[in-house]
Amino acid sequence: MKVISLNCYAGIVYEPLLDFIREHGPSTDIFCFQEMVSSTTSGKMLPTGARSNLLQEILKLLPEHQGSFSGMQDGFDTQEIHGEDFCFGVAMVWKKDLQVVQQKDFFIYRGKNQLVGKDWSTLGSTALVVQFKIDGGLLTVCSAHGTSYPSDKLDSPERIMQSQKILDEVGGLEGEKIIMGDFNLFPETESIRLFEKAGFKNLVVDHGIQTTRGSHMRVLFPEYETGKYGFQEFADYTFTSPGIDVNQFQVPDVPISDHLPMILVTK
Repeated sequence: MKVISLNCYAGIVYEPLLDFIREHGPSTDIFCFQEMVSSTTSGKMLPTGARSNLLQEILKLLPEHQGSFSGMQDGFDTQEIHGEDFCFGVAMVWKKDLQVVQQKDFFIYRGKNQLVGKDWSTLGSTALVVQFKIDGGLLTVCSAHGTSYPSDKLDSPERIMQSQKILDEVGGLEGEKIIMGDFNLFPETESIRLFEKAGFKNLVVDHGIQTTRGSHMRVLFPEYETGKYGFQEFADYTFTSPGIDVNQFQVPDVPISDHLPMILVTK
């Protein structure tokens, strides 16, 4: 099985992102997306370059897949709120021949449509969970997007709580588990260690990944190099339960977003 997680940056790096989806779509069983934008009526390119119906465009490229979406903020284009009919959130896309047992979404920080102006500390964060029946067993996959506030990517009470909420919702489910996404955290934080303490393998650490942001992040945001917190190499993680037999885990440096894709292949 092949599973890919990616913060899509709302499709702002548009053509390279779609090329990546075209290349990997046929061989990928499940995609976990963060900073996804969804609309069933709007098809606009927004002032930031974000695409209001990015999820629908991706699904057109993947006729053998279907998807689910969990909205965080209506009309949000990564920078501000518009009056358009679209929503910003997380998504999961999977091959139609996979049997879904259950799915749910839940907020891990604040709630929906709580952004106040440009105060990023008020933007809600959500997680989407889908459980599949595969080869007679159960596999639960979670796509999560943690709060970006504060910008230091260090622990806070809210970040500790959001990690615990994911573990509470996913940990008790039967079968194996894969938790992927943009957690906006450094590897050494207690918020990340909570997953390790719960028995999950941290593939980013275990495989010696040096960055989940990549070289294109420096092209998009050169000012981060000299900013208050310096260039932050880590944000994204893949956690797997002990029974997941990892065949391959890669984080290729490809210019498709301000994050890098995490590609997991299981045996």
